Amino acid sequence: MRTGVRALSHVFGLTFNHDQVFEAVVAFGYPTLHRAFRELAELPEGRRLLTQKPDLLALLGNDEYLANLPPGSLGAAYRDFLRQHRLDAGVFDARDVIQPVIDRNGWDPDFGYMIVRGTALHDMFHVLGGYGPDLGGEIGNLGFHHGQLGKCRTTAVFGLLACAVVRGGSWRRKRAFFREAVARGQAARNLMAAPYEELLDQPLSEVREKLGIAASRTAHPAGHFFTRWQLPTRGNSAPCEPWDYEAAWAQEPATAST
Repeated sequence: MRTGVRALSHVFGLTFNHDQVFEAVVAFGYPTLHRAFRELAELPEGRRLLTQKPDLLALLGNDEYLANLPPGSLGAAYRDFLRQHRLDAGVFDARDVIQPVIDRNGWDPDFGYMIVRGTALHDMFHVLGGYGPDLGGEIGNLGFHHGQLGKCRTTAVFGLLACAVVRGGSWRRKRAFFREAVARGQAARNLMAAPYEELLDQPLSEVREKLGIAASRTAHPAGHFFTRWQLPTRGNSAPCEPWDYEAAWAQEPATAST
């Protein structure tokens, strides 16, 4: 969702109120979200999440907690991703943006919980897939999301738009990369149901294996499609370098997450 909102505002020079953007995005993708909720509720681990409702966003937004996780872990990689690229946990503010929309529409609390948790997972999917925040990485992450969601017009439309407007590669190369990411997402377990609270301190490679996420070299034989342009964050749009946490950690295990 972050991808679509930022990309459209940058390309077309639009300005939005976050609550209106969020409500529009949810309305556009509601059929897919409702189907995803049914699928989540049918899984034992999904039912456990909906019953216990752990606050993932509180953990992901706690820098002190993340800083004390083992180097090489999922949580350390997530922290590195946020810090390297000046990002915050979550896409929309849960209290001021998401909850009013949930209340206004009278949604079931379990469905509302899934929506809140889902908005916190955009950057987590970046980390799990090894997709950087550059626009090439956003194409990969959109494809990864699309594979998880199935027939979702939101991710399909944004994926098509991203492949069309992002520079630095041929249409064929970008579409192939997107389709590879879709297949990778389809082959993985239901990532919405994953107990991230229990996985943050575990090695990133082991978490990927547990969740059925293919290694990047297998999923993308030609490598990740990368561009040096990143969507503006906190007023910064400086060119970025390829993000590969595991490679950086292997070279400098003591400093990769500092």
